[in-house]
Parts: sequence; structure tokens; C-alpha cells
Amino acid sequence: MATAEGGRLVAKTLYELGVGEIFSLGGGHINPIYKACAEFGIRIIDTHHEQGASMAADAYGRIRRKPGVCLVTAGPGFTNTITGIAGAYLANSPLLVISGRSGVEENDRLSLQEIDQQGMAAPITKWARTIFDAKRIPEYIASAYKKAVTGRPGPVYLGMSYEVLYPECDESAVSAYNTGIPYYKAGASKESLAKLAELLMRSKKPVAVAGSGAWYSGADKELSRFVERAGMPVYTLNFGRGIIPDDHPLCFGAASPSAPNAFREITREADLVLLFGVRLSIYIGFGRTFNPDAKIVQIDIDPGEIGRNRPADLGIAGDLATVLSELSDYMEEQTIGPDYSAWLKKAQALRRERWKEAENLRNSSKTPIHPVRVAKAVEDVIGEEGILVIDGGDTQAWTDGHYRVRRPGHYVKGGPLGCMGVGVPFAIGAKVASPDKQVALISGDGAVGMNFMEFETALRHKIPFVAVVCNDSAWGMTRHQIEITYGKGSTAQGVDLGLIPFHEVLRALGGYGELIDDPHELEPAIGRAFSSGVPALINVVTDPEAVSGATYAITEMMMSANKK
Repeated sequence: MATAEGGRLVAKTLYELGVGEIFSLGGGHINPIYKACAEFGIRIIDTHHEQGASMAADAYGRIRRKPGVCLVTAGPGFTNTITGIAGAYLANSPLLVISGRSGVEENDRLSLQEIDQQGMAAPITKWARTIFDAKRIPEYIASAYKKAVTGRPGPVYLGMSYEVLYPECDESAVSAYNTGIPYYKAGASKESLAKLAELLMRSKKPVAVAGSGAWYSGADKELSRFVERAGMPVYTLNFGRGIIPDDHPLCFGAASPSAPNAFREITREADLVLLFGVRLSIYIGFGRTFNPDAKIVQIDIDPGEIGRNRPADLGIAGDLATVLSELSDYMEEQTIGPDYSAWLKKAQALRRERWKEAENLRNSSKTPIHPVRVAKAVEDVIGEEGILVIDGGDTQAWTDGHYRVRRPGHYVKGGPLGCMGVGVPFAIGAKVASPDKQVALISGDGAVGMNFMEFETALRHKIPFVAVVCNDSAWGMTRHQIEITYGKGSTAQGVDLGLIPFHEVLRALGGYGELIDDPHELEPAIGRAFSSGVPALINVVTDPEAVSGATYAITEMMMSANKK
């Protein structure tokens, strides 16, 4: 009779699902899984903090479009992952969190690390379960993996105690399971396609917005086919960035009211707004900049998402790539070819006018260095094939609007949780997911300090990437918000950091670091950092007075409470 520890069943099932890397921090509850991972050749990338493990697994999952796996121990091992899980949940990122837990025999006895982990996980996951029988481990892991990646992606949680992971069980008695991922691409009805085509023909000034759903659907070719046939402006958001390159004549860049690409002006004038796998979150101004009389069409894999913050005149629940393919076919069959050339010409002129402001900042030689100049330097060095990770407050906002993304899956930012500190773990996850790509991180100085010791994780596991830190010696966005709210010169505790020598700390750990205060030295320094072949950090002295449009918008939203 062949027997196996529960921990071996975990590793075996993950191996059968194609998992090759796990992000983790060890602990006694999960030792059997660690032991078995070596047998199956699964690489464990152990971090200094479980938050870093969960965030790295999140970024890995986004880029690979399959669940990143985070493995942690019980109690604080799990609770330390909650921010990472919540970020993945709000960003719809496929993530599988496996955690040890206190013994079942110890329930309600105030045992070591006894806490209701499943109860905490449930509100921030698609699916949360606790396994009580070793024979069902493969069944639960296979189910969790499928739930994380099918439909609207998201995180899932599995907890299991030492009573499940340590004992051996008869492998022949293991519950039946299947590791195949269901393939289902729901399309649109003929009636919906006809109505959408009618809206397109009636429209004079349409605009499309593509979000992360376009990436997870693999809709890049079908989206290009549709917008090129229709000849309309398109904006992109979050993991939709690069789904149509920013240098494409029809792509206008980031879907953000504060971006220098006329998004606010164009959506205010549009008479039809097509939302392709995108949610009307704060990043897109909740849709409040849209023309209130515009027709809204929303295509999303999740029917419950359609109509959030702005009622949809036409909602189609389905796979975006499939629906767009059907729509293009329908337009060709019916010889539908709307002419938006006059509108496109006007929109492009608006974008060019606004982009002049961006080019001035991108090419600025002023000191202290503007964060946009930093973004351009990184863009010039890594080119369209490099992966960019962004983190921070003002730093993230400046980069988001001014960095040109030209490849899908090459632009990684947090999400609606608005969590800082994701940068270093995200960069690790991105590099593990795409080892042949250059990975750069642009981060604020406050944000990069939050998970700074994960640089040592990257050094130990030979995961090279380059962090470029916009160092304004403060929690800049918070300081600016205080000044906007209470007047210039207003002071407050807890906003000043001083010029932290992150570059020296990384050099002490064995990495590469430089301090830069001359904009002409940016590109050469970033090039040297990549050439070092080790995790590297360029510490850039940036303008403490550079206030992003996002900061003004968020502050205005908070101050509006006084007007009610």
C-alpha cells in the first residue's frame, strides 16, 4: 500500500497543475510541504515577510495569467498576507494562498496561533475553505486553482492544520480530482450584437476604454481588429495598458482624468463610451468625467459588474475577446463601417495639445529632478520589451500618466486598494514570471522602504531587477494634501523622511546602488544598474514640490465632505 504525507499530496497536486514556483515564508505547520516541494522540483522563493510573499505571488499571477502561489504558516503567517490578498481581490488577480492553521483538536482552547483564518479570508477571496481530511487535499487544491483563474480572476484561500499535513494516508483512498482547467468563452447573442452595431452607427463621437479584463481575456488582437475597423480613440487602464500600444495611432494612453492625454476632455464630449473589461473605479474617475448624455456599453465577464457607478445602456456579459470577434464578424457580414474620421481628427488634436505638457516634463533638465523625467529615463533604457512596476503616491500617479506602455502584460501597478509597498515584491514576482525580461521598478521613497528587505530575498535567489526611487525626502502625497487642505506652509508631524540612503543599504547587502541628482546622469546610471547583473537601486533626488493631478483630485474628494 503506497502512502504519502498530506504535505506531499499538496506538492504533488501543485506540480500536476504546472506550478513551478511558490512564494513563501516557512513555519512548523507547513514543513511537510517544504520537504515535498524539493522532490517535485518546485522552487520555493522564501521572503522576509509574508506580505512580500503574497504580493510577489500576486504580480506573478497577473503576468502569467494563472494563479501565483503563496504558502505561509499559521496565525501571524496568514494574517501578514491579508493586505496582499485584499490587493489581489480588488485588482482581480489570480492568487492561491495556502496556509497552515492551528490544530483542530485545539479549537477554542487558546492554542498557539489559533485564529479564524477562513473567516478573515472569506470577504477578500473568491473562495475560502479549510481542509480537514488529507485524502481530500488534491480535490480542494485543484478546485481552488480553477476558481482563481476562471471567470473573473481572483484570490482563493485554503487552510490546513498539522493533523492534515503531517500524517500519512493511503494514496489509493485519495478522493477523485481533475487538474484540467475548464475552457469556456461565453459570447454575445445576435440581438446584443445588432443593438451594439446600431449604437455604433448612430454615434458620431465614440471612445473605447479597455481594462484588465482585456488582458485576462487575451483580447489584444480582437481589440485591435475592432478599433481599427471602427477608427475610434481607445484608452487603456491597469493591466489593459499595452493591450494596444500607446504609440498606436488610435491609442491615447492611460484612462485617467489626470493624465495629459485629453481623457477628461474627450470623454466629456463623447456620445458613446465602450467599456471593455474595465470597471469604473476611482482610477477612471468613477466615470464622472463622461458626458452625462453619452450612451454606455459595457462588456464584462462578470454580470454583476455591469452598471456599477454608471448605468449601462447595453450590457453584455461574456468573454471580451469572443464578443469582440463576434462583433467584428457581424459588422463585416452586415457591411457596417461607421465613419468617425472627423471626430478622430479632433480627438487626436486634443491629445497632441495636452501631450506637449508631458513632453516638457519628460525632457526637463531642471533640478531637483521631476518624477516624469525619471519615468522617461526608465522608458528609454528598458524600451518596449521591458516590464515596468510602479509604486508610491505622487510617484505612481506621475508615472501612470506619462509612461508609454507598448506591450501587454508589461505594466504592473497595485489596484483599487491603493496599497503602497507593493513595488519590491511585485518586481520579484514579475522577474520570476518573466526571467528573460528586464524588470524596472519606479517607486517613491516612502513606498520602497515598506518591504525593503525583500531586496535581500532577490539577492539570495538571484532575481535581478532595477529599482529607481523618486526620493523627495517625505511622504510627498500626504505632505501635499496637508498643504492643499490647510494652506501652503502648513506643517504636520509624520510626513518628513529625510534623504534616506537606500542605495548604500543595498550596496551593504551585496547589490548595486547609486545616488543621482543630475537628470543627464539618469539613463547612464540605470544602464549601469542593469549591467551589474544583481538587484540594483538608483536613488534619485526628486522635486519635493511636484504635485500630481491625482493628489489634487483625491484631496478635493476628501474636502468635499465639508460642502455637504
